[in-house]
This record gives sequence, structure tokens and C-alpha cells, in this order.
Amino acid sequence: SGSGKTTTLMMVAGFETPSAGQIFVGARPITRLPVHRRNIGVVFQNYALFPHLSVFENVAFALKMRGISGYDIRAGVAAALDLVQLGEYGGRMPHELSGGQQQRVALARALVFRPGVILMDEPLGALDKQL
Repeated sequence: SGSGKTTTLMMVAGFETPSAGQIFVGARPITRLPVHRRNIGVVFQNYALFPHLSVFENVAFALKMRGISGYDIRAGVAAALDLVQLGEYGGRMPHELSGGQQQRVALARALVFRPGVILMDEPLGALDKQL
């Protein structure tokens, strides 16, 4: 606690700017790349779901930000929700879900665009055991 893990994840993901140095993923420098060009999925400790968007819209957000079109968005979201066993939950709102279901939506959102790296601001042991 207090060691800067979340801040480090935020810098790697592109939500914070480092005060010095550079960030690389493999041999690729990413320090100056915008968030949507880093190809990094993030699952935040509090899940960071948009409360005004449905489950489908939360998962689709990353694809929309990348300029993906309608059919590909629908197919990608359906596949991601099936992967986390929430295929029938696309029309629900985050407040209608249990904590474990919200966690799965956050994971689906991080996986939907097939990132090269996934950052998890939560221990793997805290993940839903059925996943």
C-alpha cells in the first residue's frame, strides 16, 4: 500500500505522464503515445465502468474509440461477453450487476480489442474463480 503500483500502471497505460524517463513495451517506446494507440488493456481496481452506459456500451467503448465499425463492434462485444460468461447481459446497466459481474464486464472491456498487454490493478487472486 502506498508504493505507487497504481500510479505506475496509470503511467504505462497512458493516463498519467512520467516526470522523467521513458516507458517501453518490449522494444517499442510508448511514453508519448496516446492511450488508444498503446494497445494496452486495463482492469482498474474499482472497475471504472461508465454508470450511464449499458454493459454492451461499456465493452464497445474501446472499439468505438479505435474507429471500429458497427458490425465489428457487435461481433467483438458479443465474443468478449461470451468469453466472460455474460453473453446475455449486454442490455443491463452496471448498477444492476453484482460485483463479480461488474469485474467480468471490466475484463471484457480490457480484452475486446485484443491488446498486446493487459494491466490489472487488482491481484489475480481477487478475480472471479469461475473465470
